[in-house]
Amino acid sequence: MNRIRWSQEESDLLKKVYKYKTANQLAEIFPHYTNTQILRRAKRLGLKKDPLVAKESREQNKIIQRQDLWSDEELKILSEVYPHEGAIGVQKKLEKERSIQSIISQANKYKICRTQKDLFWNQQAVEINNDSVFSVKIIYKGQ
Repeated sequence: MNRIRWSQEESDLLKKVYKYKTANQLAEIFPHYTNTQILRRAKRLGLKKDPLVAKESREQNKIIQRQDLWSDEELKILSEVYPHEGAIGVQKKLEKERSIQSIISQANKYKICRTQKDLFWNQQAVEINNDSVFSVKIIYKGQ
């Protein structure tokens, strides 16, 4: 949503209604502003909600579930699948579509790591260069 300046009339109206209106009601009164913009403006103006209205607002917001929050079931799948199959494996198992970056972020947040496969090296995997500068070429072939 584009940044819109609050007019004096809008600020005056907010001062009159903020105390007695829930977040949903305020969104209807001020359709050009997000809930966050309304809340920030109210804080700048030093406005407070009536305690009963504030409680009702919180209850309404509980009903609307944020899409970015992970459910217990999703976290269980993450902890079981991520160590062995990584983010792509988790993405395939989840019913809700999650990005690879979101999956990796959640794994990092909960300190879930990929298990390392045993590394097997063979003689062909190491090449020695006979130049005056020493270098080693390592070729990894996972199993």
